[in-house]
Amino acid sequence: MRVLIIGATGRVGSAVLAACLSKNHTVTAFLRNHNKFPPELLMHPRLHIHQGDAEDHASLVSAIRDQDTVIQAAVYGSTSPYGTSDSEKVVRCIIGAVKEVQANPSRRRERPIKLWVMSGQVMMDIPGYGTHGNPLIEGDVFPIHPEHYKNFEFLQKDAGGVDWSLLCPGKLDQGDVRVLLYNIR
Repeated sequence: MRVLIIGATGRVGSAVLAACLSKNHTVTAFLRNHNKFPPELLMHPRLHIHQGDAEDHASLVSAIRDQDTVIQAAVYGSTSPYGTSDSEKVVRCIIGAVKEVQANPSRRRERPIKLWVMSGQVMMDIPGYGTHGNPLIEGDVFPIHPEHYKNFEFLQKDAGGVDWSLLCPGKLDQGDVRVLLYNIR
């Protein structure tokens, strides 16, 4: 499978990159700054680098054109104050680029691109949390990462024709990162 990872040098993006390479996928790392990429990976035979900006439509179209799957792991969460990230703009740009690539007549014979949009545990309804003495997750307590709710709304209303799911990792602490896929749809 050909996988494009937008935000491949971030905490979750780098874990997704390692997982995809370990499963023998051909991966394109979409990077704003290639100098942040681990030099030991640059010679990996199934890894390609595409330098660009996730808010630049032409750059995204160029990177998405030959992919089977796109994983948006860029601008995962807002910094303080909450709700100040570029996540909404990036997600809209990516969806626009995916739609354009899929509308290209030369691509219509292929199956649709699968888009995984980074979201967070604030979107999950985790069975057992908040009941019977189990702790609440942060999003149940205070309104963190409001951009995830807006992205989910946008996907439901305006991403028609795009095969999308949310990528929702659990709490990310220091150390080993294990990415859990939780399909909201």
